[in-house]
Amino acid sequence: MPWNDKYWDMIGNIYWTPRFLGLKSIPQKAWRVDEDVVSIPRDYVEGSNGPLYTRARKLADLKAYLNGQEEVLNHFFNLAFSIMPDAIIGRVLCRPLSINDDGPFNSLGRDLALRYGWKPSENVTQPDGFFLTARSLIAVELKLTSTSWPEQLAKYLALMLWEERESGPRSNLGLLFIVPENALPAHWSKVGLKDAELDPQFIERLAPDKLPRRIAELFKDSPGEVSSICERLRMNVVSWSWLAEELRTIEQPLDSSSVGDQTLIRLLTGFRNQIESHDSTGTPDDVRRRSRQKITETEMSP
Repeated sequence: MPWNDKYWDMIGNIYWTPRFLGLKSIPQKAWRVDEDVVSIPRDYVEGSNGPLYTRARKLADLKAYLNGQEEVLNHFFNLAFSIMPDAIIGRVLCRPLSINDDGPFNSLGRDLALRYGWKPSENVTQPDGFFLTARSLIAVELKLTSTSWPEQLAKYLALMLWEERESGPRSNLGLLFIVPENALPAHWSKVGLKDAELDPQFIERLAPDKLPRRIAELFKDSPGEVSSICERLRMNVVSWSWLAEELRTIEQPLDSSSVGDQTLIRLLTGFRNQIESHDSTGTPDDVRRRSRQKITETEMSP
């Protein structure tokens, strides 16, 4: 069984064992039914000040629902790239940005709040992917059904500013968007740009009320640093179809009789299978055909 299917096995296990999530079942014999109203004894919810939950989907329907959620594809991305060899991270995340860096890579996630001294209650920003090397900061924004917007791009500018303050300036700053194939044509207009470059007026066009307070204050108080980030940032957008095909290309020459290659093949195959199950823009053959058409010398410099 591919490792991505193991993920769905775990989801099924949690679905049937909600106590693993800290939930307590309320047996039907404890219900009090009065026509269309069901009530339960207070002691079943003693100490809880949150909402009550009930299952809204059967397991098969839940998997179909989750398979269309960006957050779930983000889980697979984070798992895969936490194991992925540095050379492959450099190939699939840095080369589309015309950045040559083979690591070693370190990724940051939910530990950002502690790293930058944010309060636990603050909802500042949570990158889909944020990879650090001695020379580079590489951010990744993943999209499945929704689209990006200017203030979302701005959050990555703030993140890079904070990280350079924390661990020093970098030679390379990159932001890679990964989106469905059909979202490519309109992508840059959605983030308020004409192409993959930040114009000098980008920051001025941002809506402060759409930014977290801490980021709005950062932009107001540190215009010089923000301008430096904007000038150095390299951006590109690729499709999930392209990523799946790139993983396939890496996979093909690997030796399945080699212990190390066996592990890598399993990692790449499972992640690619999951991408193709989320990407509803066509069959695997369509994915390969469109990817060959889309990737140009400009998009993928050596």
